[in-house]
Amino acid sequence: MKKILSLFTILALMPVLASAQTSTEFNNQGLAKFKAKDYAGALQDFNKSIELDAKNEKALHNRGLVKYALKDYEGAIKDHSKAIELNPNYSNAYNDRGLVYNRLNRSAEAIQDYTKAITADPAYFAAYKNRAVAYYSSKNYEAAVKDYEKCIELQPGNADGYLGRANIKNLKQDYPGAIKDYSKAIELDPNAVVAYLNRGNAKFIQKDMEGALADFKKVTVLQPDNGNVYFNLGVIYAARNKSQDAIAAFKRYNSILPNEWNGYKGTADVYYLQLNRYDSSEYFYNKAYQINKQEKDILERYGYSLLNQKKFAEAITMFKNQVAYLPDDYWGYYNLGAAYSMNKQPKESIASLETAVNKRMTELDYWQGDKNLNNVRMLDDFKNMVKKYFTKETLAKYPMLFGGF
Repeated sequence: MKKILSLFTILALMPVLASAQTSTEFNNQGLAKFKAKDYAGALQDFNKSIELDAKNEKALHNRGLVKYALKDYEGAIKDHSKAIELNPNYSNAYNDRGLVYNRLNRSAEAIQDYTKAITADPAYFAAYKNRAVAYYSSKNYEAAVKDYEKCIELQPGNADGYLGRANIKNLKQDYPGAIKDYSKAIELDPNAVVAYLNRGNAKFIQKDMEGALADFKKVTVLQPDNGNVYFNLGVIYAARNKSQDAIAAFKRYNSILPNEWNGYKGTADVYYLQLNRYDSSEYFYNKAYQINKQEKDILERYGYSLLNQKKFAEAITMFKNQVAYLPDDYWGYYNLGAAYSMNKQPKESIASLETAVNKRMTELDYWQGDKNLNNVRMLDDFKNMVKKYFTKETLAKYPMLFGGF
């Protein structure tokens, strides 16, 4: 006799039947979570999808994407490899495994995978672009250019191909060609910040200051927190003697990138070289010095900022640092001699200046015009030291070297 299920029994079973999900459904659910950046939830769903169907190549590939996002690179490689094993023509899996290899600086393996993706799908735009990046990293610029040109052929309305090719032209110092490609990239993508920034740099090198300034200003609108563009603006403003604009730009750079010394030095240079505000230049050179204690310009100009404020002992300490860092550079010894002279330590001054001469410092016109040496130039020890190294004929060209004859 057939057993007939009651309506109640059927209704009771319905929620159980409705809750059962297939491997494909778990995969689709995981994709939605992945796109929402719920990586933990996506990973669970892809795990369930694979538990239900170990040969679900899409779920394996997608789980590889999640593992990549979670920085489990070896796990990502395993999943993509398994997907490829199941489907040897799986172009997306090759491409995405290539991305993992590239992230691990395994460029040769990345290039192999991108090539296999292209073999499986000759119109695969992303694979060409990714392979171009890998070629660029490997310094195979000719191959990279060919791939970027293929990107342009496949998607002429996409800015990426022009941008990539422009970067290589820029690297090869083909600045007019780079500017042309950056301009095309900007035409296709008016918000391409990198294109504006790099085109501005290329224009700067070509001495098109107006064009560079316009591009850098555009970057500040599109990406106000891009620190590098403010440094570039500071350089242009400083070159044009727009001191206050330069200082404002460098200070903006400093606020965005407080651990970079270049911005503090740029600020200090304007105060020192253009405004003669040595207290302010001292402050910013000190900020730069705390980050980089081995930059000649910082050491030297920091020392003279102190010297110009008559902080002689501190200037001497800074020039000693310059000598310690660059023991073969005569300028450090000369600077130290000038500081000792200002501090009325003639013996130490003359000894340091003699070391500068021994290091082949022959710029006697500089010695003659430097007021910092006034405290020693009339002394016999100074005169005898100089006469030991230079002929009468040479010294005759510098009548004020010893304060006049």
